Amino acid sequence: YGANTFEWEITNGVCPSSTDQVVITAYENPTTAAAGDDQDVCGTTATLAGNTPSVGNGTWSLASGSGTITNVNSPNSGVTSLGYGANTFEWEITNGVCPSSSDQVVITAYENPTTSNAGSDQDVCGTTATLAGNTPTVGNGTWSLEGGSGTITNVNSPNSGVTGLGYGANTFEWEITNGNCPSSSDQVVITAYENPTT
Repeated sequence: YGANTFEWEITNGVCPSSTDQVVITAYENPTTAAAGDDQDVCGTTATLAGNTPSVGNGTWSLASGSGTITNVNSPNSGVTSLGYGANTFEWEITNGVCPSSSDQVVITAYENPTTSNAGSDQDVCGTTATLAGNTPTVGNGTWSLEGGSGTITNVNSPNSGVTGLGYGANTFEWEITNGNCPSSSDQVVITAYENPTT
């Protein structure tokens, strides 16, 4: 592998010979590219995890989505300005005239979820109520029962109904999540009262 020099010599009797040389450079097939496992990140920065080529040179490129590669020739380059959602990067290893080897990785960037607001505490007469959580602009919300009793009609609706409340304090939590970003949660206490003795 590398430069190999060959000489072509033409002779005829006692006349001076004529020579010329040619260099044939042989290349080895490049290392098989491995761009690393797909990633989920919170925010707009990440670190790529390509393999280090033992033969050839690697180059990162953006295949889809958005993001700025800090050092396109570093297997472990940083990436900034990721777009929220899926961003695809390609790690290509080349060596001379041999066919290149490439592999892709998808980095999915998540935005921090909307700050949760479970609404004001409530006092109700009876065993039913309506929750009043905020509607997330980023992420998805889920209600859960944290104390007392009650059946949530639709755990993903900010304004779900609640039935079967226990008399006294009942605590519900509204948690908003988005990908692997830290979730945001808030609690509301619904105090249910029984009709007084006639």
